[in-house]
Amino acid sequence: MFLRYLSRSPFIAAVVGLAASASLAACGDASAPGELSGGDAEELAAEDAQALSAPLDIDAQRSLILTKATDPLVMARFPLKRVLDQLIMRAGTGDQQTALDLYRRWWDFYNHSEGAQFPDVSHCDDQTDGDGFSTFNGYRISCPRREGRLATSDPFDPSSPDFMEPLAVVNRFDLAPQDGAHCGEYRIVYGKKSAGQADRNLIILEGQLPNPHPECGVAACLPVAELWARLPTLDAAQRAQELEAFFTVGLPDAGFGPVLHPDNYADAVHGPAGRPGTGQIRTNQFMGNPDRPTQVQAGQDWQLHEFKLAKASGPDGEPRLHIKPVPVKENPFADLFGVNFDPNDPRGASFMDDFMESVDKLTTFSSDINDIQLKGSTQDLYNAGESIVRSDNDYALQLEPPVNFPWNFELRDRLEAELVRLGKDTTFSPLDVAARATTQSCAGCHQLSDGASLGNGVTWPRKEPEKPVDEQEFRFVHVREDGALSQALTHSFLPHRDGVLKAFLAAHADGDTCSPAAAAAAFAGDEPVPTLGGATTH
Repeated sequence: MFLRYLSRSPFIAAVVGLAASASLAACGDASAPGELSGGDAEELAAEDAQALSAPLDIDAQRSLILTKATDPLVMARFPLKRVLDQLIMRAGTGDQQTALDLYRRWWDFYNHSEGAQFPDVSHCDDQTDGDGFSTFNGYRISCPRREGRLATSDPFDPSSPDFMEPLAVVNRFDLAPQDGAHCGEYRIVYGKKSAGQADRNLIILEGQLPNPHPECGVAACLPVAELWARLPTLDAAQRAQELEAFFTVGLPDAGFGPVLHPDNYADAVHGPAGRPGTGQIRTNQFMGNPDRPTQVQAGQDWQLHEFKLAKASGPDGEPRLHIKPVPVKENPFADLFGVNFDPNDPRGASFMDDFMESVDKLTTFSSDINDIQLKGSTQDLYNAGESIVRSDNDYALQLEPPVNFPWNFELRDRLEAELVRLGKDTTFSPLDVAARATTQSCAGCHQLSDGASLGNGVTWPRKEPEKPVDEQEFRFVHVREDGALSQALTHSFLPHRDGVLKAFLAAHADGDTCSPAAAAAAFAGDEPVPTLGGATTH
Protein backbone atom coordinates (compact mmCIF):
# COMPACT_ATOMS: atom_id res chain seq x y z
CA MET A 1 0.00 0.00 0.00
CA PHE A 2 1.38 3.38 -0.94
CA LEU A 3 2.17 5.68 1.96
CA ARG A 4 0.05 8.51 0.60
CA TYR A 5 -2.98 6.21 0.98
CA LEU A 6 -1.83 4.56 4.21
CA SER A 7 -1.33 7.90 5.94
CA ARG A 8 -4.94 8.86 5.19
CA SER A 9 -6.36 5.80 6.88
CA PRO A 10 -5.38 5.15 10.51
CA PHE A 11 -7.58 2.06 10.47
CA ILE A 12 -5.67 0.53 7.54
CA ALA A 13 -2.37 1.45 9.18
CA ALA A 14 -3.46 -0.31 12.36
CA VAL A 15 -4.46 -3.42 10.42
CA VAL A 16 -1.10 -3.54 8.68
CA GLY A 17 0.66 -3.13 12.03
CA LEU A 18 -1.34 -5.97 13.57
CA ALA A 19 -0.58 -8.18 10.58
CA ALA A 20 3.09 -7.45 11.08
CA SER A 21 2.98 -8.42 14.75
CA ALA A 22 1.13 -11.64 13.93
CA SER A 23 3.59 -12.58 11.22
CA LEU A 24 6.52 -12.52 13.64
CA ALA A 25 5.09 -15.45 15.57
CA ALA A 26 3.20 -17.24 12.82
CA CYS A 27 4.20 -20.26 10.79
CA GLY A 28 3.32 -20.83 7.21
CA ASP A 29 3.79 -18.30 4.43
CA ALA A 30 6.99 -19.22 2.67
CA SER A 31 6.09 -17.47 -0.57
CA ALA A 32 8.67 -15.49 -2.48
CA PRO A 33 8.96 -11.79 -1.68
CA GLY A 34 7.36 -9.31 -4.01
CA GLU A 35 4.64 -11.58 -5.39
CA LEU A 36 1.58 -9.87 -6.87
CA SER A 37 -1.92 -11.21 -7.24
CA GLY A 38 -2.24 -9.70 -10.70
CA GLY A 39 -2.07 -6.50 -12.75
CA ASP A 40 0.54 -5.26 -15.18
CA ALA A 41 2.93 -2.33 -14.93
CA GLU A 42 0.71 0.14 -16.78
CA GLU A 43 -2.27 -0.63 -14.52
CA LEU A 44 -0.08 -0.15 -11.47
CA ALA A 45 1.16 3.19 -12.78
CA ALA A 46 -2.36 4.40 -13.55
CA GLU A 47 -3.70 3.33 -10.17
CA ASP A 48 -1.00 5.15 -8.23
CA ALA A 49 -0.36 8.26 -10.30
CA GLN A 50 -1.53 10.59 -7.53
CA ALA A 51 1.18 12.79 -6.04
CA LEU A 52 2.09 12.97 -2.38
CA SER A 53 -0.65 14.62 -0.37
CA ALA A 54 1.63 16.55 2.01
CA PRO A 55 5.09 18.14 1.89
CA LEU A 56 7.94 15.90 2.96
CA ASP A 57 9.93 16.59 6.11
CA ILE A 58 12.93 14.34 5.64
CA ASP A 59 15.15 14.10 8.71
CA ALA A 60 18.34 12.07 8.35
CA GLN A 61 17.96 10.51 11.80
CA ARG A 62 14.35 9.56 11.17
CA SER A 63 14.26 8.84 7.43
CA LEU A 64 17.73 7.31 7.00
CA ILE A 65 18.76 5.81 10.33
CA LEU A 66 16.92 5.23 13.60
CA THR A 67 18.88 4.14 16.66
CA LYS A 68 18.35 2.92 20.21
CA ALA A 69 19.21 6.46 21.32
CA THR A 70 16.64 8.21 19.08
CA ASP A 71 13.91 5.57 18.66
CA PRO A 72 13.90 2.91 21.38
CA LEU A 73 10.32 1.95 20.45
CA VAL A 74 11.50 1.01 16.95
CA MET A 75 14.33 -1.09 18.33
CA ALA A 76 11.87 -2.92 20.60
CA ARG A 77 10.15 -4.27 17.46
CA PHE A 78 13.32 -6.01 16.24
CA PRO A 79 14.73 -8.35 18.90
CA LEU A 80 17.09 -10.77 17.21
CA LYS A 81 15.05 -13.86 18.09
CA ARG A 82 11.92 -12.47 16.43
CA VAL A 83 13.90 -11.51 13.33
CA LEU A 84 15.52 -14.95 13.00
CA ASP A 85 12.13 -16.58 13.65
CA GLN A 86 10.71 -14.52 10.80
CA LEU A 87 13.44 -15.72 8.42
CA ILE A 88 12.97 -19.34 9.48
CA MET A 89 9.21 -19.05 9.04
CA ARG A 90 9.61 -17.58 5.55
CA ALA A 91 12.06 -20.37 4.67
CA GLY A 92 9.49 -22.96 5.75
CA THR A 93 11.96 -24.74 8.04
CA GLY A 94 10.33 -23.96 11.38
CA ASP A 95 9.56 -27.61 12.08
CA GLN A 96 13.25 -28.51 11.82
CA GLN A 97 15.03 -25.67 13.64
CA THR A 98 14.83 -22.84 16.13
CA ALA A 99 16.33 -19.37 16.08
CA LEU A 100 18.83 -20.42 18.76
CA ASP A 101 19.90 -23.43 16.68
CA LEU A 102 20.38 -21.22 13.60
CA TYR A 103 22.47 -18.70 15.57
CA ARG A 104 24.70 -21.24 17.31
CA ARG A 105 25.43 -23.17 14.13
CA TRP A 106 26.42 -19.89 12.47
CA TRP A 107 29.14 -19.10 15.01
CA ASP A 108 30.48 -22.65 15.17
CA PHE A 109 32.27 -21.77 11.92
CA TYR A 110 35.00 -20.11 14.01
CA ASN A 111 35.84 -23.36 15.84
CA HIS A 112 38.12 -26.11 14.63
CA SER A 113 36.16 -29.01 13.22
CA GLU A 114 37.70 -31.33 15.83
CA GLY A 115 35.70 -30.81 18.99
CA ALA A 116 33.20 -28.43 17.37
CA GLN A 117 29.68 -28.09 18.73
CA PHE A 118 28.05 -29.00 15.41
CA PRO A 119 30.12 -31.40 13.27
CA ASP A 120 27.70 -31.12 10.32
CA VAL A 121 28.32 -27.37 9.64
CA SER A 122 31.36 -25.80 7.98
CA HIS A 123 34.33 -24.75 10.11
CA CYS A 124 37.22 -22.40 9.58
CA ASP A 125 39.77 -25.22 9.25
CA ASP A 126 37.84 -27.14 6.58
CA GLN A 127 40.22 -25.77 3.96
CA THR A 128 44.01 -25.51 4.36
CA ASP A 129 46.96 -24.63 2.19
CA GLY A 130 50.12 -26.64 1.62
CA ASP A 131 51.60 -25.37 4.88
CA GLY A 132 48.59 -26.39 6.92
CA PHE A 133 47.20 -22.88 7.45
CA SER A 134 43.44 -22.41 7.36
CA THR A 135 42.14 -20.78 4.20
CA PHE A 136 38.89 -19.49 2.77
CA ASN A 137 38.42 -18.79 -0.94
CA GLY A 138 42.05 -19.87 -1.25
CA TYR A 139 43.43 -17.16 1.06
CA ARG A 140 44.66 -17.56 4.63
CA ILE A 141 42.35 -16.73 7.52
CA SER A 142 42.67 -16.66 11.30
CA CYS A 143 41.35 -19.90 12.76
CA PRO A 144 40.05 -20.54 15.35
CA ARG A 145 38.66 -17.31 16.78
CA ARG A 146 37.05 -16.66 20.14
CA GLU A 147 33.80 -15.83 18.40
CA GLY A 148 33.45 -19.61 18.16
CA ARG A 149 32.36 -19.70 21.79
CA LEU A 150 29.11 -18.03 20.70
CA ALA A 151 28.13 -21.49 19.45
CA THR A 152 27.18 -22.19 23.07
CA SER A 153 25.83 -18.74 23.99
CA ASP A 154 22.30 -17.38 24.31
CA PRO A 155 22.05 -14.10 22.37
CA PHE A 156 18.36 -13.72 23.25
CA ASP A 157 18.74 -13.52 27.05
CA PRO A 158 18.99 -9.84 28.12
CA SER A 159 20.81 -10.87 31.30
CA SER A 160 23.61 -12.56 29.33
CA PRO A 161 26.79 -10.68 28.36
CA ASP A 162 26.33 -12.28 24.93
CA PHE A 163 22.88 -10.75 24.46
CA MET A 164 22.61 -9.19 20.98
CA GLU A 165 20.78 -5.87 21.30
CA PRO A 166 19.21 -4.03 18.33
CA LEU A 167 21.13 -0.78 17.82
CA ALA A 168 19.83 0.73 14.58
CA VAL A 169 17.53 0.36 11.58
CA VAL A 170 19.02 1.79 8.40
CA ASN A 171 17.60 2.95 5.07
CA ARG A 172 19.95 2.36 2.11
CA PHE A 173 17.60 3.40 -0.67
CA ASP A 174 20.65 5.01 -2.26
CA LEU A 175 21.94 1.52 -3.13
CA ALA A 176 19.07 0.93 -5.57
CA PRO A 177 20.51 0.63 -9.09
CA GLN A 178 19.44 3.26 -11.58
CA ASP A 179 17.67 0.67 -13.73
CA GLY A 180 15.50 -0.42 -10.79
CA ALA A 181 16.71 -4.02 -10.71
CA HIS A 182 16.00 -3.80 -6.97
CA CYS A 183 14.95 -1.07 -4.54
CA GLY A 184 17.95 -0.81 -2.21
CA GLU A 185 18.95 -2.42 1.08
CA TYR A 186 17.28 -2.15 4.48
CA ARG A 187 19.38 -3.01 7.48
CA ILE A 188 19.15 -3.93 11.16
CA VAL A 189 22.27 -3.51 13.33
CA TYR A 190 22.90 -5.52 16.52
CA GLY A 191 25.63 -5.20 19.13
CA LYS A 192 26.85 -7.58 21.83
CA LYS A 193 25.78 -6.44 25.29
CA SER A 194 29.17 -6.87 27.00
CA ALA A 195 30.90 -4.53 24.52
CA GLY A 196 34.07 -4.69 26.59
CA GLN A 197 37.24 -3.32 25.07
CA ALA A 198 38.29 -6.78 23.88
CA ASP A 199 34.88 -8.45 23.78
CA ARG A 200 32.83 -6.69 21.11
CA ASN A 201 30.76 -8.12 18.31
CA LEU A 202 28.33 -6.41 15.95
CA ILE A 203 26.16 -7.92 13.23
CA ILE A 204 24.10 -6.26 10.51
CA LEU A 205 21.39 -7.88 8.44
CA GLU A 206 21.35 -6.19 5.04
CA GLY A 207 18.25 -7.24 3.14
CA GLN A 208 18.05 -6.30 -0.54
CA LEU A 209 14.44 -5.51 -1.45
CA PRO A 210 13.33 -6.82 -4.86
CA ASN A 211 11.45 -4.53 -7.23
CA PRO A 212 8.09 -6.20 -7.96
CA HIS A 213 7.92 -4.34 -11.28
CA PRO A 214 11.45 -4.13 -12.69
CA GLU A 215 9.91 -3.49 -16.11
CA CYS A 216 8.83 -0.10 -14.71
CA GLY A 217 12.36 0.81 -13.71
CA VAL A 218 13.38 2.53 -10.51
CA ALA A 219 10.14 4.56 -10.53
CA ALA A 220 8.41 1.46 -9.14
CA CYS A 221 10.47 1.93 -5.95
CA LEU A 222 8.57 5.13 -5.14
CA PRO A 223 6.35 3.60 -2.41
CA VAL A 224 9.47 2.55 -0.50
CA ALA A 225 11.03 6.00 -0.75
CA GLU A 226 7.76 7.56 0.40
CA LEU A 227 7.53 5.32 3.44
CA TRP A 228 10.94 6.35 4.76
CA ALA A 229 10.39 10.00 3.85
CA ARG A 230 7.21 10.12 5.93
CA LEU A 231 8.66 8.65 9.11
CA PRO A 232 9.60 12.04 10.67
CA THR A 233 5.94 13.13 10.44
CA LEU A 234 4.81 10.21 12.63
CA ASP A 235 5.00 9.81 16.37
CA ALA A 236 7.34 7.23 17.88
CA ALA A 237 4.73 4.47 18.14
CA GLN A 238 3.58 4.99 14.55
CA ARG A 239 7.18 4.89 13.28
CA ALA A 240 7.73 1.61 15.09
CA GLN A 241 4.53 0.18 13.64
CA GLU A 242 5.31 1.28 10.06
CA LEU A 243 8.84 -0.12 10.12
CA GLU A 244 7.81 -3.43 11.65
CA ALA A 245 5.19 -3.80 8.92
CA PHE A 246 7.71 -2.89 6.21
CA PHE A 247 10.27 -5.45 7.37
CA THR A 248 7.84 -8.28 8.15
CA VAL A 249 4.90 -7.80 5.77
CA GLY A 250 6.15 -5.35 3.14
CA LEU A 251 3.89 -3.03 1.16
CA PRO A 252 1.57 -5.69 -0.25
CA ASP A 253 -0.79 -3.39 -2.15
CA ALA A 254 2.21 -1.99 -3.99
CA GLY A 255 3.57 -5.49 -4.65
CA PHE A 256 6.44 -5.43 -2.14
CA GLY A 257 7.06 -8.43 0.05
CA PRO A 258 8.86 -8.29 3.41
CA VAL A 259 12.50 -7.31 3.76
CA LEU A 260 12.89 -10.18 6.22
CA HIS A 261 12.76 -12.99 3.70
CA PRO A 262 15.69 -15.40 3.23
CA ASP A 263 15.76 -14.73 -0.51
CA ASN A 264 16.81 -11.16 0.27
CA TYR A 265 20.07 -12.31 1.92
CA ALA A 266 20.98 -15.10 -0.52
CA ASP A 267 23.69 -15.78 -3.08
CA ALA A 268 23.12 -16.52 -6.75
CA VAL A 269 22.97 -20.27 -6.14
CA HIS A 270 20.50 -20.29 -3.26
CA GLY A 271 18.56 -17.14 -4.10
CA PRO A 272 15.58 -16.63 -6.40
CA ALA A 273 15.96 -17.23 -10.13
CA GLY A 274 17.04 -14.17 -12.06
CA ARG A 275 18.68 -12.42 -9.10
CA PRO A 276 22.49 -12.75 -9.24
CA GLY A 277 22.96 -12.61 -5.50
CA THR A 278 21.02 -10.34 -3.18
CA GLY A 279 21.76 -8.85 0.23
CA GLN A 280 23.99 -10.25 2.95
CA ILE A 281 24.74 -10.44 6.66
CA ARG A 282 27.97 -8.82 7.80
CA THR A 283 29.82 -8.86 11.08
CA ASN A 284 32.31 -6.60 12.85
CA GLN A 285 34.18 -8.81 15.32
CA PHE A 286 36.68 -8.20 18.10
CA MET A 287 36.47 -10.87 20.76
CA GLY A 288 40.20 -11.59 20.62
CA ASN A 289 41.89 -14.82 19.62
CA PRO A 290 43.04 -17.91 21.47
CA ASP A 291 46.79 -18.22 21.95
CA ARG A 292 47.53 -19.91 18.63
CA PRO A 293 51.02 -18.77 17.63
CA THR A 294 51.10 -21.31 14.80
CA GLN A 295 48.23 -19.53 13.10
CA VAL A 296 49.16 -16.79 10.66
CA GLN A 297 48.64 -13.28 12.03
CA ALA A 298 46.90 -14.67 15.11
CA GLY A 299 46.89 -11.38 17.02
CA GLN A 300 43.80 -9.80 18.49
CA ASP A 301 42.48 -8.17 15.33
CA TRP A 302 39.26 -6.42 14.43
CA GLN A 303 37.80 -8.45 11.61
CA LEU A 304 34.85 -7.93 9.30
CA HIS A 305 33.16 -10.93 7.69
CA GLU A 306 30.31 -11.62 5.30
CA PHE A 307 27.61 -14.28 5.24
CA LYS A 308 24.63 -15.37 3.14
CA LEU A 309 21.47 -17.28 3.93
CA ALA A 310 21.13 -20.67 2.27
CA LYS A 311 18.70 -23.54 2.53
CA ALA A 312 20.34 -26.95 2.78
CA SER A 313 19.86 -30.31 4.42
CA GLY A 314 20.46 -30.60 8.15
CA PRO A 315 21.83 -33.59 10.07
CA ASP A 316 18.43 -35.29 9.85
CA GLY A 317 18.26 -34.82 6.09
CA GLU A 318 15.47 -32.27 6.40
CA PRO A 319 15.90 -28.77 4.90
CA ARG A 320 17.22 -26.10 7.24
CA LEU A 321 18.20 -22.48 6.96
CA HIS A 322 21.95 -21.84 7.28
CA ILE A 323 24.02 -18.68 7.70
CA LYS A 324 27.05 -19.55 5.62
CA PRO A 325 30.35 -17.67 5.25
CA VAL A 326 31.21 -16.14 1.89
CA PRO A 327 34.17 -14.05 0.67
CA VAL A 328 33.96 -10.38 1.61
CA LYS A 329 32.80 -8.33 -1.39
CA GLU A 330 35.09 -5.61 -2.77
CA ASN A 331 37.87 -6.73 -0.43
CA PRO A 332 40.72 -8.11 -2.55
CA PHE A 333 43.19 -10.13 -0.50
CA ALA A 334 45.76 -7.58 0.65
CA ASP A 335 48.86 -9.52 -0.43
CA LEU A 336 47.71 -9.21 -4.06
CA PHE A 337 48.92 -5.58 -3.86
CA GLY A 338 52.30 -6.51 -2.41
CA VAL A 339 55.32 -8.64 -3.19
CA ASN A 340 54.63 -11.51 -0.81
CA PHE A 341 51.89 -13.19 -2.83
CA ASP A 342 52.85 -16.67 -4.00
CA PRO A 343 54.49 -16.20 -7.43
CA ASN A 344 53.27 -19.65 -8.45
CA ASP A 345 49.63 -18.68 -7.89
CA PRO A 346 48.18 -17.47 -11.22
CA ARG A 347 45.71 -15.22 -9.42
CA GLY A 348 48.50 -12.72 -8.79
CA ALA A 349 49.03 -12.01 -12.49
CA SER A 350 45.33 -12.06 -13.34
CA PHE A 351 44.58 -9.67 -10.49
CA MET A 352 46.99 -7.09 -11.86
CA ASP A 353 45.33 -7.37 -15.27
CA ASP A 354 41.84 -7.02 -13.84
CA PHE A 355 42.74 -4.27 -11.39
CA MET A 356 43.71 -2.02 -14.30
CA GLU A 357 40.01 -1.95 -15.19
CA SER A 358 39.32 -0.27 -11.84
CA VAL A 359 41.77 2.60 -12.22
CA ASP A 360 39.45 4.92 -14.13
CA LYS A 361 36.53 4.47 -11.70
CA LEU A 362 38.78 4.82 -8.67
CA THR A 363 40.43 8.03 -9.90
CA THR A 364 37.30 10.06 -10.56
CA PHE A 365 37.99 13.81 -10.72
CA SER A 366 34.89 14.35 -8.63
CA SER A 367 35.38 15.55 -5.08
CA ASP A 368 32.45 13.35 -4.00
CA ILE A 369 33.84 10.25 -2.28
CA ASN A 370 30.70 8.36 -3.33
CA ASP A 371 31.93 8.45 -6.92
CA ILE A 372 34.96 6.29 -6.01
CA GLN A 373 34.32 2.74 -7.18
CA LEU A 374 36.07 -0.55 -7.73
CA LYS A 375 35.38 -2.53 -10.86
CA GLY A 376 37.57 -5.48 -11.83
CA SER A 377 38.69 -6.23 -8.28
CA THR A 378 35.17 -6.91 -7.13
CA GLN A 379 35.43 -10.34 -8.73
CA ASP A 380 34.94 -13.05 -6.14
CA LEU A 381 38.13 -14.74 -7.33
CA TYR A 382 40.20 -12.10 -5.50
CA ASN A 383 38.07 -11.42 -2.44
CA ALA A 384 39.50 -12.35 0.95
CA GLY A 385 37.74 -14.50 3.51
CA GLU A 386 38.07 -11.75 6.11
CA SER A 387 38.74 -8.01 6.12
CA ILE A 388 41.18 -7.21 8.92
CA VAL A 389 41.64 -3.77 10.46
CA ARG A 390 45.40 -3.91 10.46
CA SER A 391 48.03 -1.89 8.61
CA ASP A 392 49.04 -4.73 6.31
CA ASN A 393 45.47 -4.65 4.94
CA ASP A 394 46.01 -1.09 3.74
CA TYR A 395 46.53 -1.62 0.01
CA ALA A 396 48.67 1.51 -0.31
CA LEU A 397 51.07 0.21 2.36
CA GLN A 398 51.25 -3.11 0.54
CA LEU A 399 52.10 -1.36 -2.73
CA GLU A 400 54.66 1.04 -1.23
CA PRO A 401 55.48 -0.08 2.32
CA PRO A 402 57.68 1.84 4.79
CA VAL A 403 61.46 1.99 4.53
CA ASN A 404 63.37 -1.32 4.39
CA PHE A 405 60.42 -3.26 2.96
CA PRO A 406 60.22 -4.24 -0.71
CA TRP A 407 57.83 -2.36 -3.02
CA ASN A 408 55.65 -4.00 -5.63
CA PHE A 409 57.36 -2.24 -8.53
CA GLU A 410 55.56 -4.28 -11.18
CA LEU A 411 52.08 -3.24 -10.03
CA ARG A 412 53.22 0.33 -9.35
CA ASP A 413 54.66 0.68 -12.86
CA ARG A 414 51.54 -0.76 -14.47
CA LEU A 415 49.35 1.63 -12.50
CA GLU A 416 51.55 4.55 -13.55
CA ALA A 417 51.24 3.52 -17.19
CA GLU A 418 47.48 3.24 -16.91
CA LEU A 419 47.24 6.69 -15.33
CA VAL A 420 49.28 8.09 -18.22
CA ARG A 421 46.99 6.37 -20.72
CA LEU A 422 43.94 7.89 -19.01
CA GLY A 423 45.56 11.34 -18.84
CA LYS A 424 45.39 11.33 -15.04
CA ASP A 425 49.04 10.92 -14.11
CA THR A 426 49.50 14.58 -13.17
CA THR A 427 46.61 14.38 -10.69
CA PHE A 428 46.89 10.90 -9.21
CA SER A 429 49.74 8.58 -8.26
CA PRO A 430 49.73 4.76 -8.07
CA LEU A 431 49.64 5.22 -4.30
CA ASP A 432 46.43 7.23 -4.63
CA VAL A 433 44.87 4.41 -6.65
CA ALA A 434 45.69 1.85 -3.95
CA ALA A 435 44.52 4.18 -1.17
CA ARG A 436 41.21 4.67 -2.97
CA ALA A 437 40.80 0.91 -3.35
CA THR A 438 41.29 0.59 0.42
CA THR A 439 38.34 2.94 1.05
CA GLN A 440 36.04 0.44 -0.68
CA SER A 441 37.07 -2.41 1.62
CA CYS A 442 35.32 -3.06 4.92
CA ALA A 443 38.49 -2.41 6.93
CA GLY A 444 39.13 0.78 4.99
CA CYS A 445 35.69 2.29 5.47
CA HIS A 446 35.56 1.27 9.14
CA GLN A 447 39.06 2.40 10.15
CA LEU A 448 42.08 2.20 7.85
CA SER A 449 41.03 5.04 5.53
CA ASP A 450 40.02 7.43 8.33
CA GLY A 451 41.32 10.84 7.22
CA ALA A 452 43.44 9.32 4.43
CA SER A 453 44.65 11.49 1.55
CA LEU A 454 43.24 10.15 -1.73
CA GLY A 455 44.76 12.56 -4.25
CA ASN A 456 43.19 15.51 -6.09
CA GLY A 457 42.69 17.24 -2.73
CA VAL A 458 40.20 14.61 -1.51
CA THR A 459 40.41 12.97 1.91
CA TRP A 460 38.29 10.22 3.39
CA PRO A 461 36.03 11.56 6.18
CA ARG A 462 37.18 11.35 9.78
CA LYS A 463 34.96 9.66 12.34
CA GLU A 464 36.18 11.94 15.14
CA PRO A 465 38.17 14.80 13.58
CA GLU A 466 39.00 16.39 16.93
CA LYS A 467 40.75 13.28 18.32
CA PRO A 468 43.89 11.34 17.41
CA VAL A 469 43.03 7.96 15.90
CA ASP A 470 44.26 6.01 18.92
CA GLU A 471 41.94 8.01 21.22
CA GLN A 472 38.80 7.72 19.13
CA GLU A 473 35.69 6.28 20.73
CA PHE A 474 34.46 5.25 17.26
CA ARG A 475 37.48 3.23 16.24
CA PHE A 476 36.30 0.36 13.99
CA VAL A 477 32.58 1.30 14.08
CA HIS A 478 30.20 3.91 12.67
CA VAL A 479 27.30 2.92 14.95
CA ARG A 480 28.43 2.50 18.55
CA GLU A 481 26.80 0.10 21.02
CA ASP A 482 25.09 3.00 22.78
CA GLY A 483 23.45 4.10 19.51
CA ALA A 484 25.76 7.06 18.90
CA LEU A 485 26.90 7.72 15.30
CA SER A 486 30.31 8.65 13.93
CA GLN A 487 30.89 12.07 12.39
CA ALA A 488 31.78 10.39 9.11
CA LEU A 489 28.23 9.06 9.11
CA THR A 490 26.46 12.22 10.31
CA HIS A 491 28.56 14.74 8.36
CA SER A 492 29.30 12.86 5.14
CA PHE A 493 27.46 9.61 4.39
CA LEU A 494 24.01 10.53 5.74
CA PRO A 495 23.85 13.97 4.07
CA HIS A 496 24.70 12.31 0.76
CA ARG A 497 21.96 9.69 1.20
CA ASP A 498 19.56 12.45 2.24
CA GLY A 499 20.25 14.25 -1.03
CA VAL A 500 19.69 11.07 -3.04
CA LEU A 501 16.31 10.43 -1.39
CA LYS A 502 15.15 14.02 -1.84
CA ALA A 503 16.28 14.11 -5.48
CA PHE A 504 14.44 10.87 -6.23
CA LEU A 505 11.22 12.10 -4.63
CA ALA A 506 11.44 15.43 -6.45
CA ALA A 507 11.94 13.62 -9.76
CA HIS A 508 8.85 11.48 -9.08
CA ALA A 509 6.65 14.13 -7.52
CA ASP A 510 3.84 13.29 -9.96
CA GLY A 511 3.45 9.91 -8.23
CA ASP A 512 4.04 7.92 -11.42
CA THR A 513 5.42 4.53 -10.39
CA CYS A 514 6.11 3.24 -13.87
CA SER A 515 8.55 4.55 -16.44
CA PRO A 516 8.99 1.65 -18.88
CA ALA A 517 10.95 3.76 -21.35
CA ALA A 518 13.45 4.77 -18.69
CA ALA A 519 13.73 1.21 -17.47
CA ALA A 520 14.47 -0.06 -20.96
CA ALA A 521 17.06 2.65 -21.68
CA ALA A 522 20.68 2.78 -21.59
CA PHE A 523 22.21 0.30 -19.19
CA ALA A 524 23.45 -2.44 -21.47
CA GLY A 525 26.62 -4.46 -21.79
CA ASP A 526 29.03 -5.67 -19.15
CA GLU A 527 29.28 -2.42 -17.17
CA PRO A 528 27.65 -2.63 -13.73
CA VAL A 529 24.59 -0.43 -13.42
CA PRO A 530 25.32 2.60 -11.20
CA THR A 531 23.40 2.99 -7.96
CA LEU A 532 21.28 6.06 -7.27
CA GLY A 533 23.88 7.18 -4.74
CA GLY A 534 27.00 6.19 -6.68
CA ALA A 535 28.56 4.16 -3.87
CA THR A 536 28.15 0.39 -3.64
CA THR A 537 29.62 -0.15 -0.16
CA HIS A 538 29.69 2.63 2.48
